[in-house]
Amino acid sequence: MIYLISRDARFSPNSTTRDETVFKAVVLQFVLRGRAIRTLDESGLPDELPDAEAVLSMGRSVETLRRLSAWERGGLLVLNAPDGLLENSRSRLSELIARSGVGARYVANERETATVAERLSFPLWLKRGDACAQTAGDVRFVTTREELDEAMTYFMEKGYADVVAEEHLEGDLIKFYGVEGTEFFRYTYPTDGGFSKFGLEKHNGTPSFFPFSSHDLKQTADEIARSSGMLFYGGDAVIGSNGEFSVIDFNDWPSFGDYAQEAAIAIVERTLSLLQDRSAE
Repeated sequence: MIYLISRDARFSPNSTTRDETVFKAVVLQFVLRGRAIRTLDESGLPDELPDAEAVLSMGRSVETLRRLSAWERGGLLVLNAPDGLLENSRSRLSELIARSGVGARYVANERETATVAERLSFPLWLKRGDACAQTAGDVRFVTTREELDEAMTYFMEKGYADVVAEEHLEGDLIKFYGVEGTEFFRYTYPTDGGFSKFGLEKHNGTPSFFPFSSHDLKQTADEIARSSGMLFYGGDAVIGSNGEFSVIDFNDWPSFGDYAQEAAIAIVERTLSLLQDRSAE
């Protein structure tokens, strides 16, 4: 039995329908392959899944991830890796991206705005990092010291445990989607009529469509996916006029935009491949 866990609506700001679409598409692909599946809500998980061979989860609550982690420690295949998701604060992801050599400059968990302003120039981004962004206020585009002070005060009052300040990069903003270990990789330009959760992409303006190597971006994204445990992934990158790219965000199991049906096929193929590898051990 393969279990699929849906994402609670609070973790799908302005994207509930889109998340449901990819979830149902994955269910359908398993059914078409004759696999027994069962769906569960993130808010109502059982203590055990005695008949499970794998769990695919879009869940993001700490309680969900801890339950998944316990199942994984018991030998169950769980995707995406729950321990990675529990550990993957924005500051840690920024570090993983930096290790790949394509990250933007950032300052992690520095509450003194004077220090942030010394290390990074304006404009910059201030981002909540202890959880995925749930409101537009969780990611701030900051152009002055006064705005930085106000945004940092807001984050501290909210009690956010992980905060990252990141340089703003000029260039073409793209959103990319992939499944590690497969050929599936797509990208889109959100400021050219693409989908936007909070409208923040406008700060990169109209794209110039600078040429770049999508193959190299896929290879880099797969590397980040493996190191983070997020094999089903999405992210943001900025393409410079010289064709070089910088990854500025990386997320687990996105809605995959207009590519949900293609992504579902890749997700199922990757899952079945991993199960086959396990059975051969």
